[in-house]
Amino acid sequence: MGKGLMLKIMNILLLVCLLPACQEGQQEGQQDSPIITMDEQVCREQSLKNIAMWEYMNDWYLWNDALDQNSVLADFLSIDDLLADIKEKNPLDRYSFVVSKQESDDMFVNAQTFGYGMANSTDEMTDELIVNFVFDDSNAQKIGLSRGDRITHIAGNNLSELLSKADFSWAEFWLTIEQSQLVAFTWRQLDGTVITREMIQSKVTTNTVFATEVIESEVGKIGYLVYNSFIDPSSEDLNQVFRYFKEQNVDELIVDLRYNHGGTSRMSNQLASQIGGDNVFGEIYNAPTNNANHVSAVEIFNLNKAEHYLSLSKVVFITTGESASGSEVLINSLKPFLEVKLVGQKTYGKPVGMRVAQLCDEVIFAITHHNHNADGYGDFFDGIAVDCPAIDSVAGPWGSSKDPMLSEAVYLLEHKQCSPYLNSATSQKTRLMTKPLYREFSTTKPFATVSH
Repeated sequence: MGKGLMLKIMNILLLVCLLPACQEGQQEGQQDSPIITMDEQVCREQSLKNIAMWEYMNDWYLWNDALDQNSVLADFLSIDDLLADIKEKNPLDRYSFVVSKQESDDMFVNAQTFGYGMANSTDEMTDELIVNFVFDDSNAQKIGLSRGDRITHIAGNNLSELLSKADFSWAEFWLTIEQSQLVAFTWRQLDGTVITREMIQSKVTTNTVFATEVIESEVGKIGYLVYNSFIDPSSEDLNQVFRYFKEQNVDELIVDLRYNHGGTSRMSNQLASQIGGDNVFGEIYNAPTNNANHVSAVEIFNLNKAEHYLSLSKVVFITTGESASGSEVLINSLKPFLEVKLVGQKTYGKPVGMRVAQLCDEVIFAITHHNHNADGYGDFFDGIAVDCPAIDSVAGPWGSSKDPMLSEAVYLLEHKQCSPYLNSATSQKTRLMTKPLYREFSTTKPFATVSH
């Protein structure tokens, strides 16, 4: 993959927080990758491609009634430009986009990333990169990087000096480093030990279950699950997670979705069903609506062949501004049936899903449906608010008692109210940027199925 292509993909991922991969709702008559047209003449002439896309958007686009029918299609040099014009005239749509077929395959066909295999955020006070998580068997893990480490130097560059510059750009910085280049990373561990080691970028198979633990508390055993993305290969992993929770006789559950951008509706539904069990079986999980041209089938809670589940009456979710799409649908779907509490930060705000369609050698990811729970609620374009605020300070490994978000979630379960401190001290000590930077460390393509 060339540098230009990588930069374009990274920019897409940064702009949409990887949300285009988070589709909810099976569209009637939909194929996994419906084709608008592959007609050679259409594909040769941009004006004909523009017409084909315009007809598709008039048919499927959720906000097709907002399309400017006076648009002069011949004026657009690409369907990307045409979509940009559509979005500019529709402020609700900050999600739709177009990429080449190759880019689409690179991003979404395989449950893999290409990069170093870690996620990072920036500490604005120290201008250091904090390691949010590391994928199993990645090069980052192999050299010893782990959650909570602070990266201070990359390729001999002092990050504190670089990040303090007003015009610094991560995209431009990574263009100076070849994919096959052996790069030195220096980081400081939680105990103060400083380490420098080298690694290169490579393909990384993404694991989605980052932690499964049982926490002893004043209200009994609390199951703690850190789940990173709703991809189909994780189905059996979740099955085994809930088998473990059942064997341990957990009384409460905390599901950590702080970095979960979404994924397939199938997996979001499975997790919701494993949480609610007998309290949700047979009920509506998601009721997507389309424009006047199409009707989506209502989705019922479905275990997706999983055997193990809990029948909980309440659940606590840990969220941030990165918790999006499938994560939000999961939360919203359970609210009519369970006591649902959120700890952390307001979610991203994506109650809509996409139908992925190919036009010649390009792929259109356009919003086609709006998700609603059994109560008919789906108005969370501004995100879902939390009950108890907490800061993601990355103060230790998963499950650490020093994690402000986890400790707040445990406090909420034990005391049935938010803590009186609301992590104000942590907020003063560690202020994280709201926009994560880890997509500039890897070209992420973690969603195997994008249209279910």
